[in-house]
Amino acid sequence: MTAIEAVALRRNFGTNEAVAGVDLAVQPGEVYGFLGPNGAGKSTTVKMLCTLLTPTSGTATVAGFDVAKQAGDVRLRIGVALQDASIDGKQTGRELLDMQGRLYGLRPDDIAARMTDVIDLVDIGTAIDDRVDSYSGGMKRRLDLAMSLIHRPEILFLDEPTTGLDPTSRAAVWTEVRRLNREFGMTIFLTTQYLEEADELANRVAIIDRGRIMAEGTPAELK
Repeated sequence: MTAIEAVALRRNFGTNEAVAGVDLAVQPGEVYGFLGPNGAGKSTTVKMLCTLLTPTSGTATVAGFDVAKQAGDVRLRIGVALQDASIDGKQTGRELLDMQGRLYGLRPDDIAARMTDVIDLVDIGTAIDDRVDSYSGGMKRRLDLAMSLIHRPEILFLDEPTTGLDPTSRAAVWTEVRRLNREFGMTIFLTTQYLEEADELANRVAIIDRGRIMAEGTPAELK
């Protein structure tokens, strides 16, 4: 069974066809890069795969479940870190992680154990007990990643996770992505506009432009 599959996936906004018939198949345990410029259709595709947007036509399955007909089943099995993190700056990082765990129905002792794991994983350190308003942009991005991991998802969607980050924070996110895939066998769908990021992280890469996949293959094949 493929981890993620899309067949003739389309999404229109009025007369604008943002995604114009995407076909793709991502295997379990794969890091799949989705590369393209701003406005190419990357984020719209991710939002459909994460059940945040309904496809105009075509089909898609994630973890074996239809994104349109079985959205609840999909959401239980995925973690999502989008470009714009919806993080309440008045709460601490620990409070947000606890809330995320409770929203997924985890027991308090499970939340405590998993919180320790994700805090170590994303290297937030003692700042986890500070209000998020005091965090740097890189720390907020890493907290958002931690929140997407608290329930140990089968599949992780990262939508341009390093856009706007300084080189040090960017390198830290790359390290975390590699470790998640290596240590947990997590399937990762990564959108990016950076050639070197796709080359560095992805097993396979699809290049999308104007809502269509123009090429697909390993980084070496595409180069």
